[in-house]
Amino acid sequence: MTHIAGSPGRATGPAISDAPTTEDASQDGSRFFNLPWEVRERIHEYYLAFANDNFGDTLRPLHFYLEQGGYSRPLPPLMLTCRRAYRELAPRVHSDAAMRVHTAGRGDRRLGFAVHGNLRFERLRRLHVLVATEYPHWNRWLGTFAEVARRAGGGLREVVVDWGPRPEAPRAEGVGKGTWEEKLAQKKQDEFFGILAGLEGLEVVRFHGAMPAGWRERFESEIKARLVTYPYRWWREPGLE
Repeated sequence: MTHIAGSPGRATGPAISDAPTTEDASQDGSRFFNLPWEVRERIHEYYLAFANDNFGDTLRPLHFYLEQGGYSRPLPPLMLTCRRAYRELAPRVHSDAAMRVHTAGRGDRRLGFAVHGNLRFERLRRLHVLVATEYPHWNRWLGTFAEVARRAGGGLREVVVDWGPRPEAPRAEGVGKGTWEEKLAQKKQDEFFGILAGLEGLEVVRFHGAMPAGWRERFESEIKARLVTYPYRWWREPGLE
């Protein structure tokens, strides 16, 4: 796992502007804009895909990303070439973010966000939740997810869950049931589904990876949003693409 050192993305000066810093009207006539919109849209999707170096990370996510505020990353260069490019890219750029929990260094479980421009939870329409650890480690990320969901409110339309924890080994009947660890895990799962159920504007949940036993039934019975599942992972760690 590539560790991102330091605290990249913390604004030390004025916040990044949400508009081009210069205007070049001649760019509006670029042959790029002669391509059909469907083609440009696919190009935008590829161009804006998050990469490993888009993520910051920290051991104190609630303080760093939510309490302290002001987190930002550079806007995509294409977006700043002209106002037409800005208008086409802005809806996706300003409404999309990814939250990743992963193991780094000496086993520290760190959490970070990937975003283009300023991270403003109230305008999110899609959130990727990337759990890139061997075990769920609920305490590392669930509280942050709950606060992000609260701030996003009814505007969040899509949640993409990329689930990395390995499937639990099947247990013999009655073995390991009712232990403290199992009760805690069940409590955290209940909280997770409660957060999703509380997103009034949620339209779709996309789940990548091996879904834990019993989750499909919970999605269908507790979450009004449409569930779409994929057997493969959304995220690929550097070197494993």
